[in-house]
Amino acid sequence: MKYDDASWHYGGEFPEGSPEEYGATHIALIMKWCFQKGWAGEIHTEDESSNSDLQKVIANEISATDFFMRWCDSKLTDEDFNDQGNEFLKEYYGKEGALYLPDYADSFGALMYVKGESEHDFSHFSAMVERRYQEFSSNSNGKPWWRFW
Repeated sequence: MKYDDASWHYGGEFPEGSPEEYGATHIALIMKWCFQKGWAGEIHTEDESSNSDLQKVIANEISATDFFMRWCDSKLTDEDFNDQGNEFLKEYYGKEGALYLPDYADSFGALMYVKGESEHDFSHFSAMVERRYQEFSSNSNGKPWWRFW
């Protein structure tokens, strides 16, 4: 499953003069948050070079945007995450009517496509996503959200 693709953003209505990386920023930020939760997929954890850079993203030694552009070919897919990460992302990011993009726009809309990752307050971003994750976790009660019985 493809959650997002930077080309969908920089290939459309995109501010003139903004680098393509700015179309990937909102994607890379959620990827970084997931990686910090320990949700990286085997495609990154089992490849020595990718895993080395993954650890640098987690430690804030390289930007998540650089990692995303290099190791993910600017595409966010279910392969980038483990099962736990995908369970959350399918609800928060991947389905129609998902809340991630509206949440991002509400908190960082003035930065969208015109500022890079370093201009975003990652602690504020993390708190925003963590709140949604806590809601998701409390609603799942150990069962998928669609099971009522």
